Amino acid sequence: MNEPALLLPSEYAQRIVESGKDRGTLDIKWSEPELLGVVDGFSVGTGDRHMAGYSNFPKGHFMASANTVPGMGIWFRVEAELHLARAQARRQTGALALEYFRSLVMNRAWINPRRHGITLALTYVDLGGGEQDWAGWLLTNEQAQWCYAELVDENAELLAPLRPSWPLADLSSLHATVIGVGSIGSAASEALAGYGLRHLALVDPDRLLGHNFARHRAHTSQIGRHKTAAIAEQLRRRDGELDIEEYPVDVIWEADVVRPLLDETDIVIVSTDGVDSRRAANHLARRAGKPAVFACVLGDGAFGELVRSVPPRTGCLLCTRARMIEESGIANPEPSLDRRYGTGTRHLPMTAVGTDLGVVGELAAKAAVATLLEDRGYREQRLPGDHAVIGLRPKPGFGAPFDIEHSCELRWREVPPSRPDCLTCRTA
Repeated sequence: MNEPALLLPSEYAQRIVESGKDRGTLDIKWSEPELLGVVDGFSVGTGDRHMAGYSNFPKGHFMASANTVPGMGIWFRVEAELHLARAQARRQTGALALEYFRSLVMNRAWINPRRHGITLALTYVDLGGGEQDWAGWLLTNEQAQWCYAELVDENAELLAPLRPSWPLADLSSLHATVIGVGSIGSAASEALAGYGLRHLALVDPDRLLGHNFARHRAHTSQIGRHKTAAIAEQLRRRDGELDIEEYPVDVIWEADVVRPLLDETDIVIVSTDGVDSRRAANHLARRAGKPAVFACVLGDGAFGELVRSVPPRTGCLLCTRARMIEESGIANPEPSLDRRYGTGTRHLPMTAVGTDLGVVGELAAKAAVATLLEDRGYREQRLPGDHAVIGLRPKPGFGAPFDIEHSCELRWREVPPSRPDCLTCRTA
């Protein structure tokens, strides 16, 4: 059975409790297809109506345009026994006799259900200390049927439920910069916010074009916008507590803008498509003395790669790449990053699937967060190495470390220290 559900804004709940009354009616925005109601107004006692409006409910909610049905609901203050009986009834028949329900309303302050149409009810038990327990019901002339009820705190911190077991306090003050907010970078940005970082800077000069949406996290309604603006708006819409700076600039040609930005950041994720932009970001991050995670897809979507540079312990991206070429005898795999998607003389079909790119971006965010937490004493966040290769659509014939045979295979290894002749590391 598809039970109805009822949402009660916390502001209304507080005002109902503070009224000191035992009963009242509810005006409800109702969606028949969803069997969902949202309390849009209420009365206390026998007629004192308070219409606080819908403006405090989460903006953009799909129920905002639903019709309001006056008096579709009832609320009561009840004895604790009713909620205990409700829990038992839910495991069995799901319903209680209406007379039993009525007998547990405080001071017998009863209001009859509507004669026509459904009647939804909310009940609350005063637990003391300013706490209440709320429950939802579907009432008929004979019984009270359990239904879903949710108290919605319009101003609640989105990630608050994670707080007991995840170090939100340690992450909330840290600052991450994402250079390249394409398919990988947009996924990494979302993941960083999900881990609890509150301060993000997004750097990318590009705009969203039609072909981007096959793989990008932004909605097609954002076509033509800068990628930084589109992702920033998307993240803010989900979490209004985020502090996001947008920099629609080129890391190569506008290094004067990026350089002071990196001085203020705690970690950098580099997910640009081009070799030149990766090297410029590598140089700037190293000069700023900041750890950086470089994320990309190689081999026409065959492999994802992460390289973590942590000065002064490891070398930079160029040191890592030089050692790889020296040890494995393979050609530098990065030039393929410069082959643009779409039309033109350097055409590259869209071989990497968007979801694969999302996997790489989210893993890059995890590596960045783990780096920050390990530096703050969370030893369980240590990574098994600084260079990772992820099998996405593995192909034969690649030398180590890209000789992966299985999809989802993840291989970590250490990266070398700085080369004595590395100009980037030497000037850091």
